[in-house]
Amino acid sequence: MSEFYEKYWERASNSLGDFSLKWPKLSGFIPRESGVSILDFGCGKGEIIGAIKKLNPEAKCTGLDVSKIAIDFAAKDRPGAIFHVIEDGGKFPLADNSMDFIFSSEVIEHIYDTENAFREMSRVLKPDGEALLTCPYHGFIKNLAIILFGFDEHFSPTGPHVRFFSKKTLFSLLHQNRFEILKHGYYGRFYPISHSIFVLAKKNN
Repeated sequence: MSEFYEKYWERASNSLGDFSLKWPKLSGFIPRESGVSILDFGCGKGEIIGAIKKLNPEAKCTGLDVSKIAIDFAAKDRPGAIFHVIEDGGKFPLADNSMDFIFSSEVIEHIYDTENAFREMSRVLKPDGEALLTCPYHGFIKNLAIILFGFDEHFSPTGPHVRFFSKKTLFSLLHQNRFEILKHGYYGRFYPISHSIFVLAKKNN
């Protein structure tokens, strides 16, 4: 997996293609408290951490990604934040109950070991801490449209997406890992063929 994403980030732009689509919808959930600890799980080259720091310069930001190329770029471009290279299925290099907030956008659909990823997010998040996750939306109507008009492209065997979440399966994984759903919504295009779903969830004690 890491080799795939080294090649991916070597070719990828420094700017996220969907940033302007999602950030107006998601930025309002970013904590503004001074000194709050924020984890960007799947941070890529650090664009979101840069945007978070503009909203909250006093936030203590940490980024995790499987790509060393992306992490090396982020570390140079975002001084003051902490970055770690991780492995899919591995333990996050963070202490239990150490983060106030987790942000992870368009990441979980790329992960093989999703059970580990959700378990690790729960482990490092403080009780009553919040997680904001997004992933491509897959609902009944959109799935029918994909089957009829875009199956080969959507499920391309050379594409980076290996998991496909419905609202039900996403909520189920969160519930299994001690998360309470606070809010959810959609962005991109229009419901029921929205581009993505977002979920804000709180870790229960």
